Amino acid sequence: MTIIIQKNYFIEKKTILMMGEYNRYGKLCARVMAGKSAFLVNRTPLQLLDDTLTYIGFDLKGAMMGAKSVLDKKVKCPIIVNPYLGICLFPNKSPHKVDCIWFNPEHIVKTTAVGIKTKVELSNGYTIMVDSKLSSFNDKIDTANRLIRISMKRGNHPNPIIFYLEPRKEHQLTKEETGKYNFEALEEEQK
Repeated sequence: MTIIIQKNYFIEKKTILMMGEYNRYGKLCARVMAGKSAFLVNRTPLQLLDDTLTYIGFDLKGAMMGAKSVLDKKVKCPIIVNPYLGICLFPNKSPHKVDCIWFNPEHIVKTTAVGIKTKVELSNGYTIMVDSKLSSFNDKIDTANRLIRISMKRGNHPNPIIFYLEPRKEHQLTKEETGKYNFEALEEEQK
């Protein structure tokens, strides 16, 4: 069986989820599911998040701090991975745990309780079982969607203040014989 390992990858709209997985040499990598494919990236999940954010001019620490501030929440916060494309991921447990799964809420079709676990149906037709109660997992989805909504609203400023300026008569500043420009004309106009 051939295992595809990519050196780098940037999280995109079709990214469904990612999680930590050790490669055959014992190095922690990121297992990414994007569309109908799954592959290893030679970076940890947190490095992959930071790589994606850094590529567009942000960083993971700032994204985490921003999400905590917007949501007034301190742990297991979702983060905006790409504000331009509206991509948000949320962790199902502490992001520092190797078995943490980062989900893109856009690709979650349905969640179902299976005992104390949650069956998550994904947009690519696959399902994954998560060690989480249904209510807790659904709260994480709702929190991620709330972060996206609030961030998009704040970023787009839906009610901007618009100023209409009347075109003024054209005036020209000219250099007088003294070597100075006639800024006094502006003062005269103010009166």
